[in-house]
Amino acid sequence: MIMKNRILLFILAAVLPVFSSCSDYLDKRPDDQLDIETAFESSRNLTRWLAYIYDGIPQTYADSNWDMIGTDATIPDGWISVGNSVCLYQTGAWTATNGQIINFWRDFPKRIRNAYLFIENAHPLTDVSQKDIDAMKAECRFFIAYFHSLMVMTYGSVPLITEAAPTTHPEDLYLKQRPFYEVVDWCDQEFQAVAKQLPMTYTDQANDYGRATALWALAMRARLLTFAASPLVNGNPDMAGVVNCDGEQIFTSQYDPYRWKLAADANMDLIEMAEANGYALYEAPSIDGEPDPYMSYFGALMYRRNQGNYEIIMPRTEDGAGWLDLKAAPRSIVGQAGVIGATQDLVDAFFMANGKVAISGHNEDGSPIINENSGYTEEGFSTGDMSVPTNYFYNDPNGYSGDNKKEHVITTEGTFNMYCNREPRFYISIMYNDSFNWAKTHKDIDEANPAHKETANFYVGQEDGKDGSDYPAAGYLMKKRIAPDYCGNSSAGEFNKRHGIVYRLAEAYLAYAECLYEYSVSDGINEYEANKADITEYLNKIRRRAGIPEYGSAELGDLDQAAAEAGVTVRDLVRRERRLELNYENGHSWNDLRRWKLAETELDGPFYGMNMDAGTAEEFYKRTYYQTRVFKSYWWPVPQDDMDRNPNLRQLPGW
Repeated sequence: MIMKNRILLFILAAVLPVFSSCSDYLDKRPDDQLDIETAFESSRNLTRWLAYIYDGIPQTYADSNWDMIGTDATIPDGWISVGNSVCLYQTGAWTATNGQIINFWRDFPKRIRNAYLFIENAHPLTDVSQKDIDAMKAECRFFIAYFHSLMVMTYGSVPLITEAAPTTHPEDLYLKQRPFYEVVDWCDQEFQAVAKQLPMTYTDQANDYGRATALWALAMRARLLTFAASPLVNGNPDMAGVVNCDGEQIFTSQYDPYRWKLAADANMDLIEMAEANGYALYEAPSIDGEPDPYMSYFGALMYRRNQGNYEIIMPRTEDGAGWLDLKAAPRSIVGQAGVIGATQDLVDAFFMANGKVAISGHNEDGSPIINENSGYTEEGFSTGDMSVPTNYFYNDPNGYSGDNKKEHVITTEGTFNMYCNREPRFYISIMYNDSFNWAKTHKDIDEANPAHKETANFYVGQEDGKDGSDYPAAGYLMKKRIAPDYCGNSSAGEFNKRHGIVYRLAEAYLAYAECLYEYSVSDGINEYEANKADITEYLNKIRRRAGIPEYGSAELGDLDQAAAEAGVTVRDLVRRERRLELNYENGHSWNDLRRWKLAETELDGPFYGMNMDAGTAEEFYKRTYYQTRVFKSYWWPVPQDDMDRNPNLRQLPGW
C-alpha cells in the first residue's frame, strides 16, 4: 500500500470542471501541484489528475521530428549549429547523453504510476458516481498499457510496471527489464480486457471527443502486435545475445509465423468493431457524382469528427500544429524558416496518376530506376495546364475558398515533368519548385501582403531558396498536414489550432493487408493464393479513396502482375501502399523501417535531392547529393543518467 502521509508531487494539467469536454483536457499546460491527501477528494482534482495522464499522448505535430529521422522528411545540416537534435540522429552523432527527440523513458513511468494511484485511490463523491469512477479507472488502465506499448516498441528492453511501487527505499524503484514478448503479451491482454470496459463511442461527442474508447484499446493493440510480428523482433538473430541483469533473453531468435496471424486477427477485430460503429474512410462530397480524391485525402488529415470525418479512431484533441506550420511554410510567406522538407525518396515513391510505380529503386549514384511502363519521365517540362474535377483549390491561384468551381489547376504549363501526372496524394503532400504556394489561395492574405509570391521559388538566393541555414535541403517543403491559410500568424486560420491524429482507420486496413500477406507467405504456411483476394481488397480500399486504379483492374492487373511490371516484389508493393498513405504521420516512416529491419540500409549513406545551389531550371532539376546519413541503432538508448542510477538496467548493443 502507498503510505498515506507520503507527498506525491506531479505535474497537473489544466483546471477543469468535472467531466467537461475532453477536448479541453489538453487545452492548457500543467499549472499546479497536488498531494495524495487532497487529490481524490474533489471532482475538480479528479479531473485534473486524469488530465495529466491524457497529456502524455505524444503530440503528432510538435513531435514530428520522428518523421525527419526516417525517409519522409528532412531539415538542413546547418541546424546542427542551433542545437537541433534531429541532425544528430540523421548523422549518427546521437548518444545516450545528448539531446533526445523523445523522453518516453522518463515521462511514461510517472504517468503509469499516477494511473495506478488513481485506480487505487479514486472513489465516488457527492457529484461523482461510482459509474463515473469506474469509467475513469478504465481510462487509466488503458493508458497503463498504452504507455508500456510505446516504450517497448521504442526501447525494446523495458521494465514491466504493475503497481505504484512503495517508496520507503530508493532501491524499490530499481526495476528490471523484462523479455520483449512478456511485455507485449501483457499489454495485449490488458488492451483486450479494457476494451470490454470502455465504451465503443460516446453519445455526447461535443463533450467527450478525445476521450479513450474501446476502439483506442483495439487500435493500440493492433499496432503493437503488428510491430511484434515484424522482422526486427520476430526471429532476428542479431538480437539473440541481448539479456537483462538476470541473464534472461530479451528477444527470441526463433521466427514464429503465428505472430503475423495474431496481428492480422487483431487488425481485423479493430476493423470490424470500427465499421460496426460507423467509422469509415473519409470521403469528400463528390463532384457531379464522381469522387474527389484530393479533398478526401486532405479532409482525412485536417477535419474533425464534427466536420464529417469518421476515419479518426484516436485523436489528440489539442496539438502543437502552429510550430510545424511555421517551420514548413515557405519563407516568402512567414519571413522565416521554410526548412521542414520532403525527401527525394518520398517524392520518388508516389505512384503515377495511372496507379503505376514510377520509380522502383535507385542506383548507387542516386539515379532512379524508372518503370518504363508507367509514363514517368524526368525530361523536359509540361506543355499545358493539368486541370481535374476537384474542390481542392490550394494549388490554384484563382480558386479562392467558396468559389465552388468544378475544376482546378493541379500543375501548370512549364512544370518539370517529374511532378506531372502523379497521383492525388502527391499534390496534397509535396510542395515542389514552381508549385503554387499558399500566398495566393486566399484573398485576405493576398490583399494583406501583395508582395507574396504566387509560386514557390527554391533557386539559390531567391525568396524560398538557400539562405544561410534556412532552406529546404532536398528542394521540397512538406505540404501535408500544414495549414493552407497559414501566413505567419500562429493564431490565425481555421486549421492552426487543430487536433492530431494518433490513429486512423486507413492504418488498420494497410496493417491487416501486410500482416495477412506476411503470414500467408511464411514457410510452412503457403496460403498466399488463398488469401490474395482479401489482401487485395484492403489495399484497394485505400487506392479507391486515393483516386488511382485498383489492383485487379485492366490498367494494373493483379498484385503479382503489377509487381512484375514495376520490377518490384509484392511485399514491396504492400509496403509502398502503407508508406504513401501514412507518409509524414506519427513517425511511421522511421518505425516501419525499424520493424522491417531496413533502416540499416535505407538510413545509411548519401541522400539526394534537387540542386539547391542552382539559379536556373537547367541546373536545379538535377539529382544532387546533399547529405550523408549514418544509421546507428534500431533502439532508443536508455538515458545514461538512469543507467548510472539503476544497477539493474542494461543498455542494448551499440550504446
